[in-house]
Amino acid sequence: MPTNNLHIVNGDSFGNKLSESGIEGEILVWRESLYEGPIGTGMTDSTLLSQRALYMNNRYGIPLDTFASQTIQQESRLDTLTNEVDEVVLWFEHDLYDQLMLCYLLARIDGLPRRSFQLSLICIDAFPGVDPFYGLGQLTVDQTLTLHGTWLPVATAQLDLARQVWTAYSASEPHLMAALLEQDLSPLPFLQKALEVHAARFPSMQNGLSAIQQLTLELLGDEEVSPSSLFQNLSEQASHYGLGDLQFFGLLNGLWHCEQPLIQVFGGDKLPSYNEAWPPQFENYRVKITELGKLILTCKQDHIFLNGIDEWIGGVHLLGRKNVWRQNAVRTGFAKL
Repeated sequence: MPTNNLHIVNGDSFGNKLSESGIEGEILVWRESLYEGPIGTGMTDSTLLSQRALYMNNRYGIPLDTFASQTIQQESRLDTLTNEVDEVVLWFEHDLYDQLMLCYLLARIDGLPRRSFQLSLICIDAFPGVDPFYGLGQLTVDQTLTLHGTWLPVATAQLDLARQVWTAYSASEPHLMAALLEQDLSPLPFLQKALEVHAARFPSMQNGLSAIQQLTLELLGDEEVSPSSLFQNLSEQASHYGLGDLQFFGLLNGLWHCEQPLIQVFGGDKLPSYNEAWPPQFENYRVKITELGKLILTCKQDHIFLNGIDEWIGGVHLLGRKNVWRQNAVRTGFAKL
């Protein structure tokens, strides 16, 4: 008897290839970036949804109605699964972006009342002949087809761990996450590295930069670098983040449009935003570190003391110039400075 499958995937590129492969089943592309913005235990809460829509609008120019309706639509699809499908297959990757999405969906689906369908998972960090491997979107249609039937049933231990992760990730203080990093995370084999990367998103004690901001400034050196080549280099050296170009532009904007800029961008007055084509002259844009950026990079100044911060890392809201949660580089954990 044929089964009625639903495949949940992380992006349109792979979703299209999965559709073309002939693997049977409905495809739901999960488009919510749980990597950023305000986060809570109940992501369908109307107040939280409004906060997230406003964040995405301010940061990326995503229209409020577009974000809200898209989120409501995909969340509603989950609520109707119980009586409609025989198996739900989750297709995800090893990076932080995907691991957070995976943990949310495992916890969310496991919490559905009267769940009778099989929940299965395929999660990979490599594919033969694809090197370097960044994600499923790199695969051809034929390569995608070879993965048919390789998914495995989700184990109870994986569901339990996913719930712990989401509770810790959505907490308003980072203590639960610090404790989780000391536990056995092996039921989800790529989670340890992903959560270490997540912890490194907090500003450092030494200069107020996150690890990805630090790396961005280091890659600039004393050169003027095009945004596209900088993004390529950053993607290669920080592949465990799973950054897209829109998130990268948001990162650059944070270093550029602060009170005392750490970088300057020449060639144009703004970086591309949501649903916006790159301008024809974009390849002529250049990014350069400022003298202040060099001082902060070498820990002679502090980014947060100078510019303040207003950022969400999971459920933790980093706000102001003092008494802000930072990653403690001397020992495991977090402290305020």
